[in-house]
Amino acid sequence: PLYGRKMCSEKFSELYKDIFVEKLCARLDYDFSELEKKKNSFLYEFGALEAAMRQLDIIWEIKEYLKDHPKASLVNLGCGLDETGKTCDNGLCNIVNIDFSDVISIRKQLISEHEREKNIACDLKDYSWINEIDGSNGVIFFAAGVFHYFSGQQIRDMVVALADKFPGGRLVFDAVGKFGRDKLMKSTLKS
Repeated sequence: PLYGRKMCSEKFSELYKDIFVEKLCARLDYDFSELEKKKNSFLYEFGALEAAMRQLDIIWEIKEYLKDHPKASLVNLGCGLDETGKTCDNGLCNIVNIDFSDVISIRKQLISEHEREKNIACDLKDYSWINEIDGSNGVIFFAAGVFHYFSGQQIRDMVVALADKFPGGRLVFDAVGKFGRDKLMKSTLKS
């Protein structure tokens, strides 16, 4: 998704621009040459557009929520190196990024936090992170490409836990249907 957004930002700059991903990819010590070879293929182009569209959809939902809850907490579930929270920053909201400890460690090396931003190193399936979220001014949780790694029951359990703790909060996420999960995502996630 990170490289897809970079590719989309370069190839379709009139439709999509992600300044954070361009700067981040330039700083990464990673050989993108294999991905570069494939970037003109239909599959990779479609994937880049899908990653960008997913992010734009999530950004729209967050900004709509912030209209009524300008001081809300924006909680990026399984954040990776994503900076959607900063893209939506209105100067009043708080940004919380949650991911495994190794991911947060890398994130801290590559991405600077601002004063209203917090990184939490935790497995999302361990709900201890929920107690670190301030929902007093509203809260919107978002998960991009994360719930593919959860069972249906694990997703239901998390939604119930969030609804119990944060009534009036919002959860935005993407999902794939049974065919996409069983036929397309299994091989992608495995690789």
